[in-house]
Amino acid sequence: MRRAIGFLGTVLLMMLIFGLYTGVHEVKQQEKMLKELDLKIAQEAEHIRVLKADWSYFNQSERLEALVRQRLKLMPTSPGQIVIMANLPERGEAEKPGVKTVQPSDLPFRDTGARGPGEAASVPSKGPTTQVAP
Repeated sequence: MRRAIGFLGTVLLMMLIFGLYTGVHEVKQQEKMLKELDLKIAQEAEHIRVLKADWSYFNQSERLEALVRQRLKLMPTSPGQIVIMANLPERGEAEKPGVKTVQPSDLPFRDTGARGPGEAASVPSKGPTTQVAP
């Protein structure tokens, strides 16, 4: 009986040692994964910091103004371009010399590819500004 208890104790002790060994090994793997995740978090934080710096650079008003002047060739609004609604002519007053009135049927249309005979192709307007009669 003593032999059986000794053998059983030895088996239990070996199982306990194996369990502790695998537990320590798993903890080391988890710690390694935690370090990798911490490194990834630090890298993402650095990427976010760089993106925020880029965003603040790209949104500088002086830089945007220079790009607008360079690329879009926009000019500031002059006081002569501002019109008060009360100063606009009535619809009937549009028939003045020098102002060409265009009927809606005279406007170019978008080409859909299926034109009937005698229909004109779509032509963008590059001429002077015209008014459309109602």
